[in-house]
Amino acid sequence: MRHVGDKYGREVSLRRVACRRDEARVEHSALRRLLTSPHTSPHGSPHGEPLPAHQIAVAARELVDGLLTRGPLVIAIGDAQWCDDGTLRCIDRVLREAAGEPLTVLLSLSPGLLAVAAAGFHGLLARDYCSVVDTADLWPADTPRPAAGSLDDLGRREPGLLRVAQAAALLGTCDADLVGALAGFPSGVAGQLLESARGLGLVPGPVPAQGGAPHLETLLDALPGAGDERMRAQAAEILNDAARPAGQVADLLLGQSTLDRPWMRTILKEAATAARLDRPASAVSYLTRLHEADPDDAAVRTDLATVLLDIDPTAAGTHLRGALSRTDDPPTRARATGPLRLTALMTHRSPDTPDALGALLHELDPGRPEDLPGDRSRPAQVGASPVPGGDPTEHLVLAARALRTALTGTDTRAAVVDARHVLRSYRPPHAWARVASARVLALADDTTTALDQLRRTVADSQRREEVWAERHAGAALALLLLESGRAADAADAALAASHLTGGRSGQPGQRAGRPGQDWAGRTRLAPIALALALVARADLDRAEDVLRRVDGHRLEGCVWEYHHHLTACALVAHGRGRAEHALALLERCGASLAAAGVRNPVFTTWWVHSTYLLMELGRVSAATERAELGRELAERWPTARSTGLSLLARGLVATAADRVELLTESVRVLADSSDRYAHALAELRLGTALLRLGDEKAARNRLHAARATAVQGGLTIVAEQARIALGAAGGRPARAALSDAERRVAEMAAAGATNQAISDALCLTVRTVEYHLTKVYRKLGLAGRAELAHRVSSRGWLPSGCVPGEAR
Repeated sequence: MRHVGDKYGREVSLRRVACRRDEARVEHSALRRLLTSPHTSPHGSPHGEPLPAHQIAVAARELVDGLLTRGPLVIAIGDAQWCDDGTLRCIDRVLREAAGEPLTVLLSLSPGLLAVAAAGFHGLLARDYCSVVDTADLWPADTPRPAAGSLDDLGRREPGLLRVAQAAALLGTCDADLVGALAGFPSGVAGQLLESARGLGLVPGPVPAQGGAPHLETLLDALPGAGDERMRAQAAEILNDAARPAGQVADLLLGQSTLDRPWMRTILKEAATAARLDRPASAVSYLTRLHEADPDDAAVRTDLATVLLDIDPTAAGTHLRGALSRTDDPPTRARATGPLRLTALMTHRSPDTPDALGALLHELDPGRPEDLPGDRSRPAQVGASPVPGGDPTEHLVLAARALRTALTGTDTRAAVVDARHVLRSYRPPHAWARVASARVLALADDTTTALDQLRRTVADSQRREEVWAERHAGAALALLLLESGRAADAADAALAASHLTGGRSGQPGQRAGRPGQDWAGRTRLAPIALALALVARADLDRAEDVLRRVDGHRLEGCVWEYHHHLTACALVAHGRGRAEHALALLERCGASLAAAGVRNPVFTTWWVHSTYLLMELGRVSAATERAELGRELAERWPTARSTGLSLLARGLVATAADRVELLTESVRVLADSSDRYAHALAELRLGTALLRLGDEKAARNRLHAARATAVQGGLTIVAEQARIALGAAGGRPARAALSDAERRVAEMAAAGATNQAISDALCLTVRTVEYHLTKVYRKLGLAGRAELAHRVSSRGWLPSGCVPGEAR
């Protein structure tokens, strides 16, 4: 108004009207109200009736002419998206006939609703005497602009529009029939309102609104009191009648205070069944809601515990014990008893020894004999074909039997057959069964398959948000990577498993178990695996720090954790020069394994380390006994790895004449195994044995091979021993491992320079700097800049010259 008045220098007349949605299709409805406004003379028939259609345009022209004689005129029509075509045609005619007159017509519409405006409005936009203006540009710069309308404002101005947006958000669809049924509008009206809601960004459209559509909860906050719950229940019923997926319906039932209709519980059960394999966290939510509705339903509680096994086994055990206390139904009790025994193993409420696995087998299948699998009583179920369909109980039976056989070290072939059946099943078993089967294959020297299965289990558990399973598989993966001679990868995997907490998938566990439970405080194998990897990388300080954080005295009932923890502590003690203490720890490890019934020679190689330490301490007789024990164990569990390790131990205690022959055979056998760590160690021992015999040339060849294998796997402790031995054998020490360019880059990186700074200083591209650093890390067996800096600061040098074994 001020802008128009300033332009013409006279007082401005204003006539305005707001259009109504319910009159959008009524011809001349807006114009009639403009003509009968309090500011104008009534333009009706002599009897007070509305003017006929053919007289409306004449009356409008007369009104405009009369007002223009007084001065400038502004006609403002609000919510023009609802303006009828008749009014718009009349405005178009008036504007053309009043060309040159001080007439301004303002047609304003709500943001995003241009698409629902009548055809006449779009016609006006195309006229050369009309302009489209953003009202924000007309707002005075020194005046605060009004805030954008909130959903509350929208609810007051356009309650139907907001209700349609809420209905679409709840239903997850813009189907006009379904939205109309929930919002209380005919499908045609609902379709129009949906278009308007799309324009405002309230529901998804082909072009997303700036800032995105409001979150469902934001839309539902506008509902009064119990309106949210009532509308959700109505939406669930509509979707159920429309045969939508059970999960979509069940999601709407989770917030209901009561499940007072039979179909609601049926839908939640169907949704839980459908979600168990791919979305176990959702299945937990559905079953938890059913459990809350009827805490005495033992069948539901058993189902909930079964889904929780890989997410939170502690909570699963709580539910299983609760189910058993509330039912005498034999089938339900049978379904709960076996998994309860399994949760005791998973959470270390009972030791995971061969005897405990035998008890689990008895609970899972009371009719099956408990004899070890050398004598198969049911061969049809462990034949050449995979387990059909994947009965979870059968998976657990086969996995527990395979692991029990492997731990006792009695029948390699039988254990492998059972493990392969579990891993080849069409339906993925519980993570415990998959990890147990992968461990059996690893003990049987099929490391490639075991690594693949463990990686898949970690990835699947991460996708399915199963925290315990991801941590459990990750720790097993770290140990196997280390045994494969890949120390850096093992450390990475152990760190990843150690840092997992219950927070990422804690919601299901929090509802059904202990709120905020952190499995970092209960699963110790990952940090133990990390400590072992750090020892292999000669980082004893960090290894000791990790081991100090593990409560070793609380691990006695954990077969894997306790004995690997003892081994790790022994290796650290040996590295610190405390040979007697290290030997005591290893002997305790061996005695504990024997008491637990674990006689697999490669479960942990304590006897190999003990043999070496006893020889170092001059106790040849005791060392010979340890080597003989290793041979007995290896003969019961004959694999390339166990045989090679047995030959290594026997070579350590043999006389000078026999030592080289045994160690040479050990190197040959271990070369065919997956254990690069033991292979590098055997090459090192053979090299030192040859050196003692004075055969320096042959010794250098073996020591170079040992160092190359160790460096490739990041086994710094072996690589360093090989370097020292090479120096004694007259070979080039490890300082010849880096080229001059690699050494310069490494020195700057160790000093803290960034890749860009190194690039600028040495006139290299950043990519070249990265390439040099990668080669440095690989050659020196380092994990990254931190270890490189530690290496330089602790030893004060970096090797330079050509690579060992290359001619100058």
